[in-house]
Amino acid sequence: VPTIAIVVHDVTDPYFAEIVRGATAAASSRGFLTVVCSSDRDPMTELRYVEMLSLSRVSGVIFAGGGLDEAHYRRRMGDYARSIAHYGGAIVALAPRFERWPAEMPDNRTGARLVTQHLLDLGHVRIAMISGPATLRTSREREVGYLEAMKAAATDPVLVRADFTTAGGAAAMARLLDGGLLTAVFVASDTMALGALAETRRRGVAVPEDVSVAGFDDIPGLEFVHPRLTTVHVPMAELGAAGVQRLMRLLDGEDRSTSTRLHAVELRVRESTARPRDLED
Repeated sequence: VPTIAIVVHDVTDPYFAEIVRGATAAASSRGFLTVVCSSDRDPMTELRYVEMLSLSRVSGVIFAGGGLDEAHYRRRMGDYARSIAHYGGAIVALAPRFERWPAEMPDNRTGARLVTQHLLDLGHVRIAMISGPATLRTSREREVGYLEAMKAAATDPVLVRADFTTAGGAAAMARLLDGGLLTAVFVASDTMALGALAETRRRGVAVPEDVSVAGFDDIPGLEFVHPRLTTVHVPMAELGAAGVQRLMRLLDGEDRSTSTRLHAVELRVRESTARPRDLED
């Protein structure tokens, strides 16, 4: 049975779970078995998976997570990618990477700019961003959109980092609240935003009355979160399916391009963002 692999940072993260859902459905319709490799956000584990996949001669590999800016990682990943290409396999990326692979990606930069502009339009000036690790390309792209909007508004940015986990989001929000003065926080993923909201509840900080919080991804289940989270909608299942379709075109010889196709994102304004208290009528 022809097999493709999907490499994710954390299969329990709803963002990656939705991508896997879309990809497996698309692969099954073409008669391909799908193997999911979850690295638990450990680059060395990811490398070991890719080495095993190349030795197993899978038909193709889809990378759902962003690439890491680290020399050893990039060198070994390049070696394994060349091995896969050598036997006729194909690779597609669904997140920003340093390798020049064919890619189907969300428009991270535009999405971050949209949500930051939304907070600015509400009247917020002191807007912080909780981003991911500096070595991840996804973090960088979302930071660029935030920084562009803040610069255009002549407003000073405040950037703190976490690890794209719920616990990381809570810890980052704690640091921001300890610093005081902020009226809005843009969180670079909904998973981290859920942790940030938990920290505000723990401290008795009202959202959005005391601080507005916005996320990114629009993961499933947000309708059960209170307040309902303002976020950027990423078509996650569509991305997964598009990655498989791109992979099939590569394997069929119909597409030899290494271009990146950006998938549109949308701002979804809900209940977690509002005008700052000092501007309320």
